[in-house]
Amino acid sequence: MAGAVIRLNGVVQGVGFRPFVYRLAKKYQLKGKVYNSSGGVVIEVQGPKEDIEAFYRSIPEEKPPLAQILQSKLEWAEVGGYDDFTIDTSVGEQETTVLVTPDVGICPDCQRELFDPEDKRYRYPFINCTNCGPRFTIVKNLPYDRPYTTMAPFIMCPSCQGEYDDPLDRRFHAQPNACPRCGPWVWLDEGPEAPEKRPDPDEVFRQARAKIRQGQILAVKGLGGFHLICDATNEEAVAALRKRKRRPAKPFAVMFKDLAKVKDYCRVSEEEEELLTSWRKPIVLLDVLPGGKRLAPSVAPGLDKLGVMLAYTPLHLLLFEDGIECLVATSANFSDYPLVTDNAVAWEKLRPIVDSYLFHNREIFNRCDDSVVKVDDGEFRPIRRARGYAPQPLNFRLSAGRTLAFGGDEKNTFCLSRGRSYFVSQHIGEINNLESVSFLEKAISRFEHYFQVNPGLVVHDLHPEYRSTKIAKKWAQERGLPTVAVQHHEAHLAACLLEYDCTDPVLGVVCDGTGYGSDGKLWGFEIFTGALPNFRRIGHLSYTPLPGGEIAIKEPWRMAFSHLYTHLGPAWAREFAAEQGRPANQAKLVERQLELGLNSPETSSAGRFFDAVSAFLGIGTQGTYEGQPAIELEVAAKGSGLAGKWNEGLAFDVKRQEGSYIIDPVATWRDLWERQSAGEDPRDLAARFHHTIAAIITSIVEQAASEYDLDTVALSGGVFQNSYLSTYLPKHLAAKGFKVLFPRLLPVNDGGISVGQAVLGHLLTEGGYNNVSSYSSQSN
Repeated sequence: MAGAVIRLNGVVQGVGFRPFVYRLAKKYQLKGKVYNSSGGVVIEVQGPKEDIEAFYRSIPEEKPPLAQILQSKLEWAEVGGYDDFTIDTSVGEQETTVLVTPDVGICPDCQRELFDPEDKRYRYPFINCTNCGPRFTIVKNLPYDRPYTTMAPFIMCPSCQGEYDDPLDRRFHAQPNACPRCGPWVWLDEGPEAPEKRPDPDEVFRQARAKIRQGQILAVKGLGGFHLICDATNEEAVAALRKRKRRPAKPFAVMFKDLAKVKDYCRVSEEEEELLTSWRKPIVLLDVLPGGKRLAPSVAPGLDKLGVMLAYTPLHLLLFEDGIECLVATSANFSDYPLVTDNAVAWEKLRPIVDSYLFHNREIFNRCDDSVVKVDDGEFRPIRRARGYAPQPLNFRLSAGRTLAFGGDEKNTFCLSRGRSYFVSQHIGEINNLESVSFLEKAISRFEHYFQVNPGLVVHDLHPEYRSTKIAKKWAQERGLPTVAVQHHEAHLAACLLEYDCTDPVLGVVCDGTGYGSDGKLWGFEIFTGALPNFRRIGHLSYTPLPGGEIAIKEPWRMAFSHLYTHLGPAWAREFAAEQGRPANQAKLVERQLELGLNSPETSSAGRFFDAVSAFLGIGTQGTYEGQPAIELEVAAKGSGLAGKWNEGLAFDVKRQEGSYIIDPVATWRDLWERQSAGEDPRDLAARFHHTIAAIITSIVEQAASEYDLDTVALSGGVFQNSYLSTYLPKHLAAKGFKVLFPRLLPVNDGGISVGQAVLGHLLTEGGYNNVSSYSSQSN
């Protein structure tokens, strides 16, 4: 008779791992016990040696679908005499190597029980089991056991306790396990505090649905925060939501009950269907179905895609009755502020927006927005990594030591690394108010605690005025830690290379909004060469002033004026302003700014180039949300008769200056002007511009590849969220013999740069923290 201790870590708690081990041990007729520890799962087992070895081999082969084993170790040892195999209570250890599980969308079994009149949880809005339900949003401490979650106040009734204690039950040790007798409850419009008497949930949801049908806007507390919800087919309701939320154009996400209804409105590929119905249940960007049913025009004004998710909690499913088939389900917050999670805050802050409240009394400990993804030509592309993905780590070959990277100011995430594991936070958002700063700092503190990482290095963006930079420096100073400043677009490139475990020299093309460069200017259309962690800037778009700074992003005509003024001359800019009907005093003010260089930092931004062209063509004349003019330009291009005819472009010029490739936009602007003056369709000109950007990149890549003897190209930056461009360009470059790297696990936008910062910061200091005070990655 042999004995062994097996230790496993990874995603092994809250996923039905212990009952799986119990059943597997019974299969091999072994004795012993399994228990959770803060280090993962520990199995003590005794029996014939060959049976223990077979048992150990079967664990990774037969593990539960949500489980992820990162490390496993078997040690032969004497273990206590056991008469049976049992599941034991959890114990703590010194070093935490367990992973906190992301929240899991409702499983088919629970959804079936939810609508089964014979089931005790019939129409109960918090039904869950070991295979689904809240995880990250309710966990306060480790190990992941009920006393350490926000379910602790709800004492299980005997029936639920029996399920919880039965190793063969689907709800064995399901920490959020509950039923209508003992679990959380819902109420409508009675204030933020839970009423002492449980309201009838059927009546609560009946009234909520009635309010939605009447065109009301509801604040609905969900899994990781509140949603603002209304009938997506009711134009009056959706328009009212836009007005109250002060969100004039940014598209709203919508929620359907099932896939069949989605297909009435959208085209759905096999890959998109798999994402929609997966346990993560993200928002998926789908093409509107030609000739299909239509939602209210204000859901996604002027766009050809819808952000669609399936109802992922039982609470949401119960809203889809009485003729309701699609809901707007957008984050409950004011612009740029964090998602509301607390009942009292919602009651106070959301009053200007909503007509009614649907509350529940299960505390949300960790705020977590809905994730957003898309599929381009069969390839998965994350846009916002949050619910269903965070805080599950990404594991790569390169280590970043124990490093904390603070990301950027927009689409912020932070990254806490532990060797080769990169714990990327949920979407934090825009860091431009005290609430966002508090969210960021709390989330960092919790990640440190969950994953037992005490950083030895802090990394931040190179921009000295970024709020994330100032927060990072203050955070490091308070703890006596060294800091590293990393250039924004190099972080984009580094994150892309890390995904592919690429340490070889590459060409990097980063097309982005704006990021502070090592020359003090605002970069954004950049060509690099080099290998991690040392990159050299070898090309860029010619600099153009950004008149008024941020206001030029919100009013893109200013950027068009600046491009024309700088590259064609003042007369061209004045004529453009006059033709667009701009007040003479506005145009004169911008011209004066450009003459004197007042508040007009120079930029090589690709994003601002797209904005300028969109405004010039009269397509995207305002920037009420990030990327709006460029998104509208893409929609126009895809609607053109030239769509897909990539040889139909505009004139362009790439010059060599002091060894760099400089994209000179003069020829492109002249061609645009002449074609527009000749009456060419703006949609065709939008398509030509996209084709020209692809041609410019291809030309530089081919020249630089020959010059530097390279065959690998990495593409990154927020401009590559443009599906029309990013679907074509990687295939086009691959057809020319290049190995193309494009982000697939991290967002191509700023949501992924914290990971690039972490690995760059660590490698630039060669892992040595002791003698480093501050270092800036520099490009020549």
